[in-house]
Amino acid sequence: MSENIWEVAWSLQEQRVAAVTCTGDGMMVACGSQVVSFDSLGNVRWRRNLLFTVYRLEVDDSNVGLLCGQGFHILRISDGTPIHEGRATTGGFQDLMPRPGGGWVISDRVGHLHLFDVAGIGIRRLNTGENRRLVGWLDREHLLLHNQDGRIRCLRLVQHDLSRYIDGKNWSWTSRLSNGQMLLQATDGEVWMGQPHPFGWDALDRVEMVGTEPIASVRSGDGWWLADIDGRLLRIPPLVDESEQSAEMRGGEFIAGNGIDIMVTATQSGLIRWWESAQLSSERRAIIQRLVTEERQRLDWEYRKNMFQEARRAEDDGILSRAIELYQALGRSEDVRRMLQHQSRGD
Repeated sequence: MSENIWEVAWSLQEQRVAAVTCTGDGMMVACGSQVVSFDSLGNVRWRRNLLFTVYRLEVDDSNVGLLCGQGFHILRISDGTPIHEGRATTGGFQDLMPRPGGGWVISDRVGHLHLFDVAGIGIRRLNTGENRRLVGWLDREHLLLHNQDGRIRCLRLVQHDLSRYIDGKNWSWTSRLSNGQMLLQATDGEVWMGQPHPFGWDALDRVEMVGTEPIASVRSGDGWWLADIDGRLLRIPPLVDESEQSAEMRGGEFIAGNGIDIMVTATQSGLIRWWESAQLSSERRAIIQRLVTEERQRLDWEYRKNMFQEARRAEDDGILSRAIELYQALGRSEDVRRMLQHQSRGD
């Protein structure tokens, strides 16, 4: 089996899903008006009900930011406690992202960006024009946007905000920026992998993929993974035997990951899968086998201890034949010889 094969460690069914995100040792899922936190074994840590349907989730070091209805809310990752009463804007928000060093940036549906501090207190609002999505931060000051016209724009958020397009090409879809790298799909359907900087590209390479319509993506330890419109999971760069792997790996409309060895996928209908890389799956099996072995040894020790205590009671009660039988079963040859001597003397 290829070392790139991922395995589903577990799956579960929730109500209709609108967003997923990983939280290090677990995940969070937006299901209707609920946010549900799961651990790495699929156990529910907490559920939090909100007034409206939740449609975006993003996490920073200790909190999860979410969009629901026309509002923005922050919950504590550990227990789901609200950090504040929420913020709202006319027409509602569209996308959100944590800011390096603390804070949040959120785009609304009428061409504004809203900057918040780490506690969700508003700092200022920028009129940037409409954009399709927030792409990611190059650093705390430089933010990439996928503009409504398809071009990638870089905003420099300082005292006097500056804006420029990093090139003139139109893109129909982009991923989030992850460790300085992103995926893009051109209007002709070709998929590209790029490393942007504020004035252009350090690298921009076409990926050999045909007939792919990406709707979501995540970067892992072995490359990028795309969720396409047919529900398949495709790796970039492609696997050697992509057709076989694609048939095995089907996820859904949503995908998230920890950037290394865990991915979470979900369908809109609520089927959630927790994926682990081959190495992590092997480590999990080894841990389970060790725990099983330790439990068997513990049970065996308990059984032997009880048998020994029964042998001692049989010896104290003078039932030497029973004591000999039990000592023999325990492999205690010295005790067997001692019992035989007592028996021969008629003690």
